[in-house]
Amino acid sequence: MRISDKLNQTQLMNNVQKTRSNLQSLQNQAATMKKVTKPSDDPIGAAKVLENRTELKNLNQFEKDIQQARLFLDTTESTLAQMTETLVRAKELALQAASDTNGGVPREMIAEEISQIYSGIVEMSNRSSGDRYLFGGYKTLGAPFSKDGQFKGDHYEVQIQNGKDQFIPMNLSGEQVFLGKDLGYQGTVKRDWDIPKTVEELQAFKLNNVENEFQKEEAERNYIETRGPATVGRAERLGDADPITGQKGVNIFMTMMGLEAALRTNDKLAIQDALDPLDQAINQINMARAEVGGRSAQLAATSDNIQKQVVENKSQNSQIEDADIFETMSNLNKQDTALKSILETSGKISQLSLLDFLR
Repeated sequence: MRISDKLNQTQLMNNVQKTRSNLQSLQNQAATMKKVTKPSDDPIGAAKVLENRTELKNLNQFEKDIQQARLFLDTTESTLAQMTETLVRAKELALQAASDTNGGVPREMIAEEISQIYSGIVEMSNRSSGDRYLFGGYKTLGAPFSKDGQFKGDHYEVQIQNGKDQFIPMNLSGEQVFLGKDLGYQGTVKRDWDIPKTVEELQAFKLNNVENEFQKEEAERNYIETRGPATVGRAERLGDADPITGQKGVNIFMTMMGLEAALRTNDKLAIQDALDPLDQAINQINMARAEVGGRSAQLAATSDNIQKQVVENKSQNSQIEDADIFETMSNLNKQDTALKSILETSGKISQLSLLDFLR
């Protein structure tokens, strides 16, 4: 094969351009500390880096939502803890009032404290985390309960995404926690009435809040059998299925109203009858606390797992795109030396003239 001067010059220029291109790439790596700065540097690696970055954004958003949900649940748990203490105090007062040593004025005094406790329960039922109410379901921008215990929220639970195709509710409906209702929505709870002051008022209330004659007879028989103010919503307060609403659980507002009415009418049997509903109310709140605790624990575990995924994601991206500074500097020196050698060689070749070839 004949080696011409033009072929030598072409090969020389190709070597110079290639070495300079490598040198420029290494200089860029040394400056940015990245060996993949554009897709052409490593098409497969660049695609994986972009995929990891998208996943990292999703993980960061999941973590942000989880932290907000945990704050919401922590506020809920602290409220329910205070609610438990409040109901325990109400139970203690009811036990004192149920004793034969108390009557008349002492029970009236206890009724005043029960009234304050009721106001505290209303306040707790309308607690909020930031600008969102805890127990309103989807209706987080308005107070879920009125002063008479009427529920204005709904039974839905706000879901937050804590992973791919994974959701967890961050709130409890006040319909469950305070009214003792099941998850199934049965309509707005109507509690638009004043605290009864006499047995007659209680009887009239019970009879006027049923729908037909058969239910009135059942309500009246229930009233006669249980004797007294605590019969207001008795089946609902005791956790049995109410013959009128068909609901289970304890209506805490009604329980406290019934206890206060029994204290003001000095009805010992009715006060004693309120003890079991208070126990069930405490258990109801504790069950809600257990649910909140379970969700908080699940979110904490998910958060830990997300943090591990974030570390693994960043580590994988680092292996793909980060440059090894020692290797880069070593290669940079090699390419610099190679370029100098090529230029020096090209200088010697370019000095040859036609007379050098004629010798």
